[in-house]
Amino acid sequence: MKKIYILLILLMLGVAGMAYLYFSNLNKETIASDNSLNIVSASAPILFTFENDKSFYEILSGQQITDHILGEEKSKLLATLRENIIKNANINQLIEGEKIVVGFLPGESNKIDFVLATQTKKAQLDLALFSKLNISLKKEGAFHEVNFGDSIKFYLAINQKSILISNSLKALSQISGIDKTKKNGFAEYIKQNIRVNKNTLANIYIDYAKLPSLLKSILNTSLSGELSIFNKQDTYASLSYNFGSDKLLLNGYTDIQNPQNYFKLFVDQKEQKISIDQLFPEQTANYTILTIENYQKWSSALKNFQREQKEDIRIEQQQKAISEKYRIDISQTFPQYFNKQLAVLQLNSGEKIGIIEIKNGDKLGQLLLDLSSEYAPDIRIFKEANLLASYFGEPFKKFERPFYTIIDNHFVVANYASTIQVFLNSYKNDHLLASTDAYAHFKDQTSSTATIAFYINNKNSNDIFGRNLKSAYYKQYRSAKGLKEYNSFGYQLSADNGKFMSNVILLKNQTKIEIDSLKNN
Repeated sequence: MKKIYILLILLMLGVAGMAYLYFSNLNKETIASDNSLNIVSASAPILFTFENDKSFYEILSGQQITDHILGEEKSKLLATLRENIIKNANINQLIEGEKIVVGFLPGESNKIDFVLATQTKKAQLDLALFSKLNISLKKEGAFHEVNFGDSIKFYLAINQKSILISNSLKALSQISGIDKTKKNGFAEYIKQNIRVNKNTLANIYIDYAKLPSLLKSILNTSLSGELSIFNKQDTYASLSYNFGSDKLLLNGYTDIQNPQNYFKLFVDQKEQKISIDQLFPEQTANYTILTIENYQKWSSALKNFQREQKEDIRIEQQQKAISEKYRIDISQTFPQYFNKQLAVLQLNSGEKIGIIEIKNGDKLGQLLLDLSSEYAPDIRIFKEANLLASYFGEPFKKFERPFYTIIDNHFVVANYASTIQVFLNSYKNDHLLASTDAYAHFKDQTSSTATIAFYINNKNSNDIFGRNLKSAYYKQYRSAKGLKEYNSFGYQLSADNGKFMSNVILLKNQTKIEIDSLKNN
């Protein structure tokens, strides 16, 4: 019996020793990998990560979508890096199977820079290794300038076991100079999701809080109006990259970190089958659809949100004044007759329309008669301002005292009567977005249900992008080597245990043969 106890004790000690060695080595590898991630994620709002694996490069070379998104210049630079350094046998043996992180961050003169980071298996990287390559290597302050021929130039830094390469000396200096003791919530978020995404070939991570700094390089305008969605969003996204020749498809999660965020109100609202888009005019450039399964529960959360925004007292006073002035119980209007879906859309002209799905349009119309004035047949205008925003929040603040019409149990608002007339003409004559081949194809490629859905129609957004994008980015958007051949972008969010399951799609134009085939089927 004593021998058995002794053997059991020795066995337990052996297992404990092996576990210690395994996890200590694992921790050392993780620390090396984390160093690259910590450095890049501290400054870059968008990260693209993948393993240095031959199969990844073979798949990537079979599609052009990433080149179209990055643009000709950045694609050429990254291709040069891949061919001359990453694929070089001497260097590749040091980083084979390692995680490669590519971060995109704002640069000088409205340019977007990138920093590529990985780590070596060696205890210390010998710069003499780079001198064996067909490149020119010279000291540039704390870094090294790397030249491929006469036209391609990069900058190189070594940080512990990490290798950092950038197209910009300033970007490399910014990345290398970060305070490593400062808390990096984005890096921690990525590390948590890397464990979940370890079997995917490539992943994209987005820090929406830092995204405005990147967008300033791209946009002529401030992040207001329809672009306000990108402003001050304390939100992270973790998305897996799926490869395809005709579309870019990402899926994963979007996590809102700040409880005082309008979209956080939807995080426990079960996804709904989207139908409100069947009313949208064919000239729709973009839209946001919001679905609310339980308005009473959602409204309670909205009131808490408005209280935090210090808007609650003004709203309560306004509603009380309206009830007294017009002798109506204002709480018996939209709270009682709202159905499931909301939408705010923008036409190719830039005009905006809001649509609220309701249960009994005739009854609601009667209740609102005293609160509005007739402007034209089928078109009325509110006498009081900010009524819709008090019941539906941020998206309807842009319709302060709107014109409106009620048609087929949908309450339609706009800031101009002419916009309402455009909507009515499109709807009555069946000139609808849903009737176009491009949108039908988009719907076929995306889920029919969501909690929140964003959409951009490339063709109808041409003039809007022309006004909002800086010239270099608008040129890429219109170029055949850029995004000209893509017709739709969609971002769908479905509530799931406190965060949003997310699907992102960038869809290429169909050929006439494909369209005819769909029609015949």
